[in-house]
Amino acid sequence: MWIYGGNKMIYGVGTDILSAERIRTIPEDDVFCRTVFTDAEKEQSKESGDSRKFFTGRFAAKEAVFKALSPDPDTSRLNEIEILNDANGKPVVCLHGNMQKLADEAGITKIHVSVSHETEYSLAFAVAEM
Repeated sequence: MWIYGGNKMIYGVGTDILSAERIRTIPEDDVFCRTVFTDAEKEQSKESGDSRKFFTGRFAAKEAVFKALSPDPDTSRLNEIEILNDANGKPVVCLHGNMQKLADEAGITKIHVSVSHETEYSLAFAVAEM
């Protein structure tokens, strides 16, 4: 998908919604958490005041970024997408490994992500920009 917007082009968009209950039932030392979330994300979750809400939003955001980039699911992993808050609390995407390679090859210059929380759900939206 290519959408022209001034001097920028959209490579892809993605969205995801996740029930908080799905994450709440998974222990933080479970293999799922160890393989999906980076050490930096785990550290930031401790500072968030509600680690389960943090992880629910981060998982939805990772899925949204994954959908925006449309990688080969056999060669890319969710822990290659890292989403941390900047000093103002805004989520910022950092790619690693095969995800970074894919973005570089596609000419992606920035990935915007927005995360929203409601009592039972977290929603995320991502835009990959060229």
